[in-house]
Amino acid sequence: MEPVHYNYEDFAWLPTVVFRMMGYDMLGVPKTRLRRIMMRLYRVLCLGCHGFCVGFMIFRMVEGKTINNVSLIMRYGTLVTYVINSDTKYATALQRGAIQSLNTKLADLYPKTTLDKVYHRVNEHYWSKMFVYLILFYIGSSTMVVIGPIITSTISYFANRGFTYMHCYPYFIFDPEKDSAWIYVGIYAVEWLHSTQMVISNVATDLWLIYFQVQINMHLRGIIRSLEDHQPSVDREDEDRRFVAKIVDKHVYLVELQNDLNGIFGGSLLLSLLTTASVLCTVSVYTLIQGVTLEGVTYVFFIATSALQVFLVCYYGQEVFDLSSNIAHAVYNHDFHNASISYKKWLLIIIIRAQQPVELSAMGYLPISLDTFKQVMSVTYRVIAMLRQMIM
Repeated sequence: MEPVHYNYEDFAWLPTVVFRMMGYDMLGVPKTRLRRIMMRLYRVLCLGCHGFCVGFMIFRMVEGKTINNVSLIMRYGTLVTYVINSDTKYATALQRGAIQSLNTKLADLYPKTTLDKVYHRVNEHYWSKMFVYLILFYIGSSTMVVIGPIITSTISYFANRGFTYMHCYPYFIFDPEKDSAWIYVGIYAVEWLHSTQMVISNVATDLWLIYFQVQINMHLRGIIRSLEDHQPSVDREDEDRRFVAKIVDKHVYLVELQNDLNGIFGGSLLLSLLTTASVLCTVSVYTLIQGVTLEGVTYVFFIATSALQVFLVCYYGQEVFDLSSNIAHAVYNHDFHNASISYKKWLLIIIIRAQQPVELSAMGYLPISLDTFKQVMSVTYRVIAMLRQMIM
């Protein structure tokens, strides 16, 4: 049985489905009127609860009375940086027109025939099961941070110590002796929607970034493969010139698409690296203070998945840099010796252009690569060690 070769639309399912978890439809796919209304209502609820929680958090910080120990300071530090990170990415996702435009350009460039799909090896660039599991694990670990307190309270109830009415965020103060249980339920519902807005904004925006970067990387691999496979000859000068002109045009177009990608996601990338490092620092110190508890274990998983999220973005940033650099090597290594002089001159254009590799960058200031990931983790570790010595 022949394998099914994926269409361009098949690649969009993962980031689209994840964004719909907070009622946001990036591509605006047609749907029934009732479903459209329900999604908008759910999105308004998520945004409203998020805004309410952020406002209450700021109020508690200004008030300052309830932030009276190191553990809470670390907790609030984590929340502030995570809110900034998530809201920045959500603001990036609101550039729906620019994202849809880039999506349309890449859809037009995508191989149309089965032969072209096979040549570009589109199936090898499709979301792997491991990648999907990692995304589910990230969402699951973030969910556990929210539902962990109610699980702990339930365990306490069955251990005959009574229900402890724990909840996720410290800026809501609940007194079971004075307040109704329905207030607790309301607090938990608001916290759930608040957390959904932050977590989905955080991971789904990066999924769109990776989705577009994978497509650009696939076409760069196609250029390299075409150059390696082509056998030019003086007898086919016109055909060879058309071939290399097509390669030059596609290479220039891919550079333009990469610039579009950097323009959309560059700002959030720069702030994301800074805030993610801060989140990792504060969460790590908070976990060390808490010790071995269910909350501490869930935060350990959250730390791992947050670091992995940064790694994935940096990995694909490194990949586009390497592939664009390898185009010059492919030109030099392919069998051009029997080609015409004009063909060889065209090759020089590609080599010269490839001397400035395409890169995923944060507003043009910071190239995103594996070296960037190493630097972020190194700085994070040093800050954690310093905070641990100061506090513990």
